[in-house]
Amino acid sequence: MALARTVGVAGAAGRGAVATVVGLARGRGRWPAGVNDWADRGGGTPVVLIPGSFVPGEFYWHRLAPGLIADGHRVFACNLPGLGTREPQVQVAAVEQFLRRVRKATGQRRVVLVGQSFGGVVIRDVVRSTAAEVGGAVLVSAQDHGFRRGWAALFTAPVVRGAVRVVCPMALRLIPGSEYLDELDAASTGRSITTITSTRDAFAAPASVAVDGADNIVLQELDPSIRSGHMLIGYDPVAVDLIRAAVASAS
Repeated sequence: MALARTVGVAGAAGRGAVATVVGLARGRGRWPAGVNDWADRGGGTPVVLIPGSFVPGEFYWHRLAPGLIADGHRVFACNLPGLGTREPQVQVAAVEQFLRRVRKATGQRRVVLVGQSFGGVVIRDVVRSTAAEVGGAVLVSAQDHGFRRGWAALFTAPVVRGAVRVVCPMALRLIPGSEYLDELDAASTGRSITTITSTRDAFAAPASVAVDGADNIVLQELDPSIRSGHMLIGYDPVAVDLIRAAVASAS
């Protein structure tokens, strides 16, 4: 059973990757059907999906987005500047601009945010300034308290740090104990927040993903046989159902 589910998750992710590559090769994005339907002004709280780094957001949501749409949500998605690598203020500004577009298109002020990896950290930053307009947030495998020790040591090594500062300055903000992460922890949002992660996440341990006052969920505490890690968690059916439930609760 566990092997069959693992194969199913990998297969779904593979199909999502193929759809993304084909769409990009043709000069257009490949969001799942129904995502970014700017003409739809139906009722309900819009859901905005924000990806992590280095992989186009089009890849992440091929299993989650159809489920959210089936639940009756209007779903929007964007990519972060530099594929999530730029400084936090640049990424926050881009997300806030996208949210203004969503609010204008839908006529709704409040949104629910879902973010994976770096995208989840950016959401925490966005909520600091726009908490009144965020109904809730779901943070999936987000490095809320920084990378695992090995990655943190690598990124801060003198021979590497200079290159990281140029290629992905956001990574340096996610070193455990950084001033940026301390600022996020100090901000009180009062919003409904759910975090979801896996013990098999190669980039952030469950304790790093958990946020004080949030509903913090570790997949293996529900089912020890789950093998999905950082990149495939968005295709795991258990994780997808948990995200859908959290979005419904926050809407």
